[in-house]
Amino acid sequence: MIIWFQIRLISLSSANCKFCFLIVSADNSYIGLLNDPVFLLIGISSLFGMAAVYIPFVYLVDCAKADGIETGSASFLLSIIGITNTVGRIACGYFADFPQVNALLVNNICLIIAAVSVGLIPFCHTYIAYTASSIFFAIALAGYISLSSIILVDLLGLDKLTNAFGLLILFRGAAALVGSPLAGAIYDATQSYDIPFYVAGSLFGIAAAISFMVPCAKICVPQDQKIHYDETPISEIKEDEK
Repeated sequence: MIIWFQIRLISLSSANCKFCFLIVSADNSYIGLLNDPVFLLIGISSLFGMAAVYIPFVYLVDCAKADGIETGSASFLLSIIGITNTVGRIACGYFADFPQVNALLVNNICLIIAAVSVGLIPFCHTYIAYTASSIFFAIALAGYISLSSIILVDLLGLDKLTNAFGLLILFRGAAALVGSPLAGAIYDATQSYDIPFYVAGSLFGIAAAISFMVPCAKICVPQDQKIHYDETPISEIKEDEK
């Protein structure tokens, strides 16, 4: 990606200098984010968390059917997750509006709930137990997904939200591509749905542990060593135009 930016810089520097500045600014902002230990921990946590998110969606129904649950009832578990998740996102958004609420702490608690609810699915043998695990997983997922932008603003600032959220989605998309196929490979090797859910729960647990380290990274990095990339050539261009 950096090489592509350099090629564009050479070809357009003589034609449009301001556009050349825009390209360099975008490149530097992403590099600055990757050098920020706070964002880096958030990204690594998302790698583990999103690798686990889709495993229950893909294998929960088959696991319930293998446990003797009727096909229609087993399929309805996904509807339970979807309905609960929708309501949970609205509730989390309302709850996060209160200034005394620590969005990162809520996110970490949601990851712990997800780890426990998914890790306990192999111990479910009744429809009520599967329903309870699905509800808790959906509530945890609602908080984990819907609070992402709020956490980025709280930790990095509103001016970095656009680039930080885009880069975070890149982390999450890459992890989502790996999680479900990995669980499928584990099932093919073991012929059991238990281990994939144990792995998913462990991934959520690792994501929570890394996410709990974020406040420490924010405190431990000295003020004079923090990454500064607020002032960009874009702002300089705007000042020159005034």
